[in-house]
Amino acid sequence: MLPLTLTIIVIEALLIAVLLRNRKRHKQTISSLRETLALLEQRLSARTDSWRQATDTLEQAEQRHRVTTALLNETKEYLNSIINSMPSIMIGVTPSSHVTHWNAAAELATGIREKQALGFRLHEIYPELPVTPAMIDEAIANSEPSTKESVKIEHLNSTRYVDITVYPLHSLELTGAVIRVDDVTLRQKLDSMMLQNEKLKSLGELAAGMAHEINNPLAAILQSLQNIQRRLNPELPGNKTAARALGVDMQVLHDYLEARDINRFLRGMESAGHRAAEIVRHMLEFSRSSSRQLEPTDVNYVAHASVEFMRSAIELSMPGLHARLVIEEDFDRSLPAIPASGAELQQVLVNLLKNAAQAMQEAGREKPLIRISTRLVPPFAEIRVEDNGIGMNLSTSRQIFDPFFTTKAVGQGTGLGLSISHFIISQRHHGRIEVSSTPGVGTTFILSLPLQQMSQSASR
Repeated sequence: MLPLTLTIIVIEALLIAVLLRNRKRHKQTISSLRETLALLEQRLSARTDSWRQATDTLEQAEQRHRVTTALLNETKEYLNSIINSMPSIMIGVTPSSHVTHWNAAAELATGIREKQALGFRLHEIYPELPVTPAMIDEAIANSEPSTKESVKIEHLNSTRYVDITVYPLHSLELTGAVIRVDDVTLRQKLDSMMLQNEKLKSLGELAAGMAHEINNPLAAILQSLQNIQRRLNPELPGNKTAARALGVDMQVLHDYLEARDINRFLRGMESAGHRAAEIVRHMLEFSRSSSRQLEPTDVNYVAHASVEFMRSAIELSMPGLHARLVIEEDFDRSLPAIPASGAELQQVLVNLLKNAAQAMQEAGREKPLIRISTRLVPPFAEIRVEDNGIGMNLSTSRQIFDPFFTTKAVGQGTGLGLSISHFIISQRHHGRIEVSSTPGVGTTFILSLPLQQMSQSASR
């Protein structure tokens, strides 16, 4: 057994050896940890740089995205502004007719807001529009627009004419159609006016030709009547000489003619002949197409000629009314000549007088009355046509100047007479035509014509 001192020494040596070995291992571990830490720091730095680069790239991409989104929103708003600024109705629909777009014109025409229209089928919110699913399917299938022209639409108590075009819409993401509706009521009105004017022109030429043809035999009839009256006059020497030669007493013959009312019949025939000649003269004046330019016109003369023309027309077409009708004329003699087209002005007045006569016949008045008057109301010459006919309510009086609007039965009116009259007064003469009416009482039309046209005033 080793001595205790040696044992202690051995143990200390072993401990020292262990400590030395552990210290060496510790140093190696520390060195390894330091190398690992350095590697981690290097990797962390690289990752940090990479993260910073990625963050910068992401921020740049996000900024570009914000700019792109702003540009897209701006472009969308710009396109919406363009579409909403268009007077045409623009409606986007899916193949199943569900509404995807509804512009401002569609809102104005229907009174339906865009939010209320989106998602609904077209026929559910706009049943008046004659666009069927088959029309949409056809446009999409053929990849060609489908068009309907001059389609009549009744909406909100008004009649409009529109052109409808269905455009197919194809893209990578969606399929549908865009419906464009253009209001062509004014074009239809002008086309109808042109057609009506052509008819009036043809009718005028026909009336002028007939008047000339009637004038010749009428003149011969009147001349023959005058000759008969002269040959039956007992005071003329030639008649006395011829009667004596034949043994005829002129006074007895004259008494016989008076007793049998033959002279009265002859005077009636002469009066009727002169009246027919006056009617023919008014027909010629009414059909005259050479006076369409504005020139100094006696409004009182035109008004009187229109009354005389209508007296004859009413006598032929409404004999029962003619027997009771009273037409009063009250003209302002101080009214100067104004720049106007006599033929067009007479066309307007004849139309108003005819409407007045028809209104009184419909009302069945015992004492039908038309009153036509003129007044000097500077800077206008005023013409009033008043009647005690059936009258109109406020809704009707607001629409009477609209083209194709009529209260007459189907086939009895085109609804263009007052529309053309409004065009002649407002556009051709730069004046005004107004109406005041009370149901069951009567109607008054007021025409205001400028004493001087703007071009003439500007040149002075």
